[in-house]
Amino acid sequence: MDWNKTKTIFIIVFSILNVFLYSLYLDRYTESKNTEVLSESSVEEKMKGDEITYSNLPEITESMPYIRGETKLLTAKEAPQENVQVNIQDGKQLQVAYEAPVPLTGGEESAEALTMFVEENVHEGASYELWEIDEEQNKAVFFQSFEGDMLYLSKDGKLTVYWDNAGNIVRYEQTMFTDIIENEEPKELVSAIRAIHTLYQKNMLERELVITKAELGYSVHVQVSENRHMFVPTWHIQAELSDGSRQDFFVNAVKDGVIELNKQQEEEVE
Repeated sequence: MDWNKTKTIFIIVFSILNVFLYSLYLDRYTESKNTEVLSESSVEEKMKGDEITYSNLPEITESMPYIRGETKLLTAKEAPQENVQVNIQDGKQLQVAYEAPVPLTGGEESAEALTMFVEENVHEGASYELWEIDEEQNKAVFFQSFEGDMLYLSKDGKLTVYWDNAGNIVRYEQTMFTDIIENEEPKELVSAIRAIHTLYQKNMLERELVITKAELGYSVHVQVSENRHMFVPTWHIQAELSDGSRQDFFVNAVKDGVIELNKQQEEEVE
């Protein structure tokens, strides 16, 4: 074996590798510098130029902990005992169908009437908060909350209520978390405006968009085991687009990163 030739080949290969790694480093360095320049410039002025507006943002200086909870295994005991047919899906989803539809207070599908029905008829209904009313599909979606903070778009802490064309409740589907507890150490949070700036710099905000709501809650951070989840404090930024439609964004309130909960939910449905 010609060791001198082998040594020369090794030197050439390592030289090429070093050049490649250095060029990669330069690309990353340039990218980070560009990001720094963008963050140092007036994001507010750029947003103003794109006609993106907001008002009355909460000034949050408090801290919030991570929380964790267990998926509750539901049984027929958690359903109403009369006028219903009950089914349990995968041990986690309670499906309740009314034999005789239940009229809503006031006879209309308002947020108040739906919330009252949930509180009075659903197991631990007061622990759920209204997310949206879909009038086209005759349904309302609620998500569980912890000490007033919603667990955003969590499939294991979700309640969906359905009604007929006369406005009477015909069935509901429920999942829920139990044994929700706080982690010991609260975390400092980024501000609502910082979360909005993050969305803007990620090119996620359309022109002529109006921020209508900014509130804190939680989203699933990691699934610790089959039935245990860890939640991270999360900013929910709700916006109205130029065509009048609603769009929801979620930003990690601790690490300031965008959380694509809507995309995750779409993948689960598929």
